[in-house]
Amino acid sequence: MILKIDNKDYSHLVPRRGYKVGYKKVLGPNSCTTIDGTYHEDVLAYKAVINIELLPMTSEQLSELETSVENCELATYHDTKTGADVTKPVIVSLSPATLVVNYENKTVWSDSETSGVVLTIEER
Repeated sequence: MILKIDNKDYSHLVPRRGYKVGYKKVLGPNSCTTIDGTYHEDVLAYKAVINIELLPMTSEQLSELETSVENCELATYHDTKTGADVTKPVIVSLSPATLVVNYENKTVWSDSETSGVVLTIEER
């Protein structure tokens, strides 16, 4: 699976099972409920929402990723709708990280011992 944030490759942090891609509707001003109670959607677009549970990472990797997330403008990922790798303007967020190993000069960050930090990418 491919994962790039502003052309910086983070594919090595994506587990083999990949990531989840969903789509949210962007509704236009003509969405309305008619007198008979029927709701009519004016769908302008479908925007991708990607959730990636990342592999555990070192302090250096986490610091680099957090810097990229703060300054992110573009992301490259595999779009399940088109079946291709796409680069699009996005908003990126990262769930809080927990120090899970701090032993003999080895530091590992993750969400917990059993799950990774979640990176969320929302198409603009």
